[in-house]
Amino acid sequence: MDRAPESERHSDDELASALEEEVARITTAIPIVVPRSEPRVEAAPQAGTEEPDDAEEWAGPPTELISFDDLPVRREPTGPEPTFSPWVATAAIPIQRPDAGADDAPQAPEEQVAPPAFRPVARAEPLDLVPEELAPRDSEPVPLVTVAPAAAAAPVSPVASAVDAAPVPALPTPDAPVSASVPAAHVGRHLDGDVPDDADDAPSGPGNGAHRATAPVSTPRSADADALLGGRRAAPGPFAPETADLEPTAVEQRLGRASRMFWLWFAGTSSLISVGVGATLFVLGLNLRQLLIATLVGVALSFLPLGVGTLAGKWSGQPTLVVSRASFGMRGNIVPTVLALIVKLFWGAVLLWLAGSAAGSLTAAEQWPGSPVIATAAALAVTIVAAVAVAYVGYGLVARVQLVLTIASAVLIVLMVAATWRHVDLGRALSVPDAFWTHVVTGAVLVFSYVGLAWAMSSAEVARYQRPRSSGGAAMLWATFGAAVPPFVLVSYGGLLAASNPGFAGELARDPVAGLVGLGLPAWYPVPLLLAVGLSLVSALVLTIYSAGFTLDAAGVRLGRRWSTLLAGAAIAVVGGVLAATVTDLSTVVRGIPTALSVPVAAWVGVFSGEMMLRTRRFHQPSLVRRGGVYPDWRWVNLALLAGGTVVGLGLISSELPWLGWEGYLFRLGGIDPRAGIGASNVGVVAALAVGLLGALLTAPGAVRRQESARG
Repeated sequence: MDRAPESERHSDDELASALEEEVARITTAIPIVVPRSEPRVEAAPQAGTEEPDDAEEWAGPPTELISFDDLPVRREPTGPEPTFSPWVATAAIPIQRPDAGADDAPQAPEEQVAPPAFRPVARAEPLDLVPEELAPRDSEPVPLVTVAPAAAAAPVSPVASAVDAAPVPALPTPDAPVSASVPAAHVGRHLDGDVPDDADDAPSGPGNGAHRATAPVSTPRSADADALLGGRRAAPGPFAPETADLEPTAVEQRLGRASRMFWLWFAGTSSLISVGVGATLFVLGLNLRQLLIATLVGVALSFLPLGVGTLAGKWSGQPTLVVSRASFGMRGNIVPTVLALIVKLFWGAVLLWLAGSAAGSLTAAEQWPGSPVIATAAALAVTIVAAVAVAYVGYGLVARVQLVLTIASAVLIVLMVAATWRHVDLGRALSVPDAFWTHVVTGAVLVFSYVGLAWAMSSAEVARYQRPRSSGGAAMLWATFGAAVPPFVLVSYGGLLAASNPGFAGELARDPVAGLVGLGLPAWYPVPLLLAVGLSLVSALVLTIYSAGFTLDAAGVRLGRRWSTLLAGAAIAVVGGVLAATVTDLSTVVRGIPTALSVPVAAWVGVFSGEMMLRTRRFHQPSLVRRGGVYPDWRWVNLALLAGGTVVGLGLISSELPWLGWEGYLFRLGGIDPRAGIGASNVGVVAALAVGLLGALLTAPGAVRRQESARG
């Protein structure tokens, strides 16, 4: 930078003087406010004192007293003169004071703003002295301000499309299956993949002539079904007709706890006919110890079909023969479906016949007025009408009736034991010698057929209303205990009565009601005995007809669940009437046809249970009700296992019925008499179960993995 000319330089003293004048000018303009005070009375000056003259003492503003001459050391220039700096330029400018013109108009005084009045500070007090109403309450919730809903921009037209009015279906989750309560008008309308927000799926603007919303509405999705359903979860009413058919049960109605499975099964399997099964085991030659072992083994085997079926129903919310499509194909499943129809038709007819036979036997034994034939016919009519009526209404009434019948059956069983206990002779029962241990296999197979296989194809129907997130293991245990404990107690007690009274064993096996009456019951007991037999048979028949209605629909007879239930009930009534007119011996019915039917059922149970053990994901419910989904039309390997297990099983059983004399052909090929020893053990039922189970475990893993991966 070029240095300034010498003429333009200023000394430090000049700059300091200019700065002093500027400071004096500024400070003189600062107003000094002196607060007004009360005039005070001055004391009279004392003599000899002089008051100083204020005028002489005033020396101007405080800055005028400052002088560089008063400094102890005067600054001397020690070097070259400093150049002119911009920061002191303003101080060197002469001060121009404007003269007050005569033409200046007087300005109005500015409005003075009063200073704010502050609340006087209260005196600080200890907390215990603060009044309670003034004490702070930090835990009080913040009050919610109710916001009035905004008025609609335009009146909504009463004409709306059915699609707009359709509720949003619950999303399928691993723990919550798809609800099927979607109106028919909603079918075919799909949501896109942006699950967190489906605002773009909401219709906006007019289109297709139907009323649409004026703006898209953001609808965030939640995986919790309770949020989607708005808390409107309710179990089906007792007299509300059940509308669910083959589709999954609506999620909002699936409120059943695992413990419910106990009393749903207890009443149906607590029939006093089990006493006749125990007597049949004794007639076969088993002593009391072998009889108990056979009963325990048969009940234990029943855990497999009952538990697996319960788990499948809980997973899918669909009937047994619908879930079976995953194992045998959408079309191939017709084979086990027809088999299930035959089994349910037979067992339903047997239950109906037993109810009529019990009424006729008691009428004849107690010499009640009227003919035993009329009593039998009346019992048949009352039983079938009551069972069909309950099954027609549906699950809501079925569950409540089963609860009442469970309590009644438990009380009547206790009364039966109390009335007949005096006929029990443990010494005589334990003195019966052992039979061949191959007979234990026969007894175990008979109990397995009577308990587990008779209900294997109906176990999922009553589990469809279980909570999706409840424990599957707990549901399996409650179901199997409810279905197995009553038969175990009654079969064992029937064997004990037969072993204690060998003369009545044959009568108990042929007609349990007449056999119990022959023991010499108290005069008051025949009516409770009839109730015990009738109520338990009605309970079992309700479950059979209820399940048969679903099975008919699964076979392709799409009449709807209620009409299918009526058709199944009518068929059971016809076959039951035929049995009542032609059959008089329970042991023949129990030992002949049930064993033959148990073989293919055992093969089906093996295949179905094996695949359930392999599955790590739940079923894809939509693919179980329509073709073209995850599950193929035919599962040829599993169908071959079903056929192969049936062929092997029938070749390893025998029957005393003439028209079933061809059974046991594999024993004959090996030179073994099918009516003696191991040939009479009916081991073919266990063999069919093993073929299906092991075959599925060895051949099905790949197919199951493909199904699960196809779900995405």
